[in-house]
Amino acid sequence: MVGILVVSHGRLAEALISSVQFLVGNLKRVKGISIWPKDRKEEVRDRIQKGISEVDDGDGVVILTDILGGSPTNLSLSILEDKKIEVVTGVNMPMLLTLSSYRKGRSLREIGKLVKKSGRRSIILARQAFARERYRSKRMNIQPGGDD
Repeated sequence: MVGILVVSHGRLAEALISSVQFLVGNLKRVKGISIWPKDRKEEVRDRIQKGISEVDDGDGVVILTDILGGSPTNLSLSILEDKKIEVVTGVNMPMLLTLSSYRKGRSLREIGKLVKKSGRRSIILARQAFARERYRSKRMNIQPGGDD
């Protein structure tokens, strides 16, 4: 099973993992790493390496980071030389939920693509999306919530 390492500024990593576990239960081979302004780069890089070794059972590790160009991503990318690691930026709950369901029996590359797609699909302009739904319902003469 592919391991998951979430690396973020502040407590975001742990908060995301905790929130997803609230919805789906305990996640195996998942770890969060928080980065703080006082942390030295070498220290953080060592924590990332250690985190990888803790969640990797041989199938590789997906590292989810909060923002492209930030320290969590830059330090994770410095470890990317290992072919058994994929880094995906812009972590959100739908990405972790996707990983909780689809990481068994899939290649690291395939999982990386699924996670990216899931993260992007979950970002919408709600007004626009719901306006489309209302229009579709009116065209089909369906009353909202009227399934009876």
